[in-house]
Amino acid sequence: MLSKPTKVLTKVSLFIFIIIVLLASFKSHAQSPKLFLFDSQGVAVNPGVILKSDAKMTLTGLINHVVVTQHYINENPFAVNARYVFPLPDESAVQAMTMRIGERVIKGKITKKRQAEKQYQAAKKAGKQASLLRQQRANMFITNVANVGPGEEIVITLEYQEIIDYQHGTFAIHFPTTITPRYHAITGEVNDEQDKHAIKSANAPLFTPQGWLSPVYTKQTNEATNASDLSLTINMDIGLELIDINAKYHQVNIENPAFGQYSIVLKPQQAINRDFVLEFKPLQIAQAQAALFTQQAQNGEQYALAMLMPPSDSFTQSQRLPREMVFVVDTSGSMHGQSIEQAKKALFYALSLLDSDDSFNIVSFNNEVAAMSETPLIASDFNLRRAERFIYNLQADGGTEIKGALDAVLDGAQFEGFVRQVVFLTDGSVSNEDQLFKHIAHTLGDSRLFTVGIGSAPNRYFMRRAADIGKGTYTFISSAHDVQPKMQQLFDKLAHPAMTNLALTNTNGDSLDFWPSPLPDLYFAEPIMVAIKLDNTDAITFTGQTAHGEFKVKLNPQASSKATGIDKLWARQKIKSLLLYNQQSVVKQQVQQLALEHQLLSPFTAFIAIEETTIKEVAKQSTQVANTMPQGMTMRLPQTDGQSKVHIVFGALLLLGGLLLVRRCK
Repeated sequence: MLSKPTKVLTKVSLFIFIIIVLLASFKSHAQSPKLFLFDSQGVAVNPGVILKSDAKMTLTGLINHVVVTQHYINENPFAVNARYVFPLPDESAVQAMTMRIGERVIKGKITKKRQAEKQYQAAKKAGKQASLLRQQRANMFITNVANVGPGEEIVITLEYQEIIDYQHGTFAIHFPTTITPRYHAITGEVNDEQDKHAIKSANAPLFTPQGWLSPVYTKQTNEATNASDLSLTINMDIGLELIDINAKYHQVNIENPAFGQYSIVLKPQQAINRDFVLEFKPLQIAQAQAALFTQQAQNGEQYALAMLMPPSDSFTQSQRLPREMVFVVDTSGSMHGQSIEQAKKALFYALSLLDSDDSFNIVSFNNEVAAMSETPLIASDFNLRRAERFIYNLQADGGTEIKGALDAVLDGAQFEGFVRQVVFLTDGSVSNEDQLFKHIAHTLGDSRLFTVGIGSAPNRYFMRRAADIGKGTYTFISSAHDVQPKMQQLFDKLAHPAMTNLALTNTNGDSLDFWPSPLPDLYFAEPIMVAIKLDNTDAITFTGQTAHGEFKVKLNPQASSKATGIDKLWARQKIKSLLLYNQQSVVKQQVQQLALEHQLLSPFTAFIAIEETTIKEVAKQSTQVANTMPQGMTMRLPQTDGQSKVHIVFGALLLLGGLLLVRRCK
């Protein structure tokens, strides 16, 4: 005869066993019989749609025109609605979208974001094939495709343009291929009313209850499984002979059919799990300190793109001011793996570049902030060894609470007799960027903020904007091999700013309508690109202050090179500056009007394309196209799909059973 406690235990165990069987049965019936995607922990999620992407770039002068084509192929035996969360360069001006179904091509129309979302939802419910292109962040976009029939292919094409990066005599193109998962600060107010509506109207939530942006990922076991269906072609016609073309992290084929013309093609069957970076150097660098490109738009208005670049060796003759260096290093979970090792190596090398007149400190952060010292330390041998021990002990874990780190190093103070420079090393894996931008602007004071992007796919949007507001610059380190040269270049800039108090005026000395505004400080070997709306002026004048006195240079629009697309780049830069330095609600109307006038994607506009005929089967299932986990990321992301709810229920039942057992045994 079983004792009373034993009988209770048997009943509870049987109850739990039945629940487990039911949950397992529910899980097996919820999965698709055809095609599966996996989240970051290898758990199967919604039935999938295959995506193949093509990117074609055309470089003319300083402008890169890009056409991205996304092929959505439904291999399920039923219709589905698909969504794809994908990155683009943070400075891209997205200006067009089309949808192709078989031989039918539907041109996307730019309209107000909420209006486009309502039209998409109505078309989806009516069984019409439709596509919706939205901007979630300046470097993160969402394509929704409704009612993709079984075995059918829908092709979405989007176009954007950007200004080519130019630093230290080297041009560079950056094309992001995947997304580093974003941490959402628990106390941060990330999503404004527009974002909430966008999330509500999507089929799957963009943000999980834990606060992570939730793309799904392909299940990967080695590099071979990361091979992506991405083709990339770059055609350059810049009129200069190049001495070096280097795709830093991918293999490419390069052809030179004519003088100044180059064709670069990405070799197939490569792991596309990090940003594509192409660098190229001209044989001869123009000695002029400024260059100007102009365009006359269809409405008769004139625009200009100006590049101002100081000589690269002027800093060798200037006096260096004493400075306080504050190194802030991200030790959150997203930095685990290669990223934290790159950050440590960068810090070690930065210490070796400090001068005996410098003072410094190191601050690490994840959920919590830890400083090496309560006050800045002189860069003595003893203090440098102490700093090395602090760096050795850094471990990556926890959330990315950047606000706490900013509070620790920025307090709005002014500094006399020395320069205070904050170097921020992070992958920028956060979703509350706008809140952080406003916080930096409010607390910067007389400090300068320099961001260093760490990892294979950092959040360039956050890194660039934070440096813009912080009156510093952004440096990208994607490989351990880049640490030494990149940090050396950064320290050259930190030691010797070239020009401050920059201004841009017309013939009469009046300020022009230019963006970015205000102009940042100018650093050696790093030009400033300015998009200008001209007012029929016959001259443009740059002025600024250098260590040797006032700087002034005049540019003649009539003698400039001609280019296209400058009007859209001007509008894109103006939208960026308006949102960066103002409350979104205050400038919403102005940004929306600019975006509609220049046919640009923005936080308040979207592209919508609808095929008016209906399909036989209205899609009842929705799916999200998978991204590839960035190279070097070994962290296990928090469980965020439906399985976590099952585990919560199961845990609650176990607790309930345990409580019943305790009560019956008393």
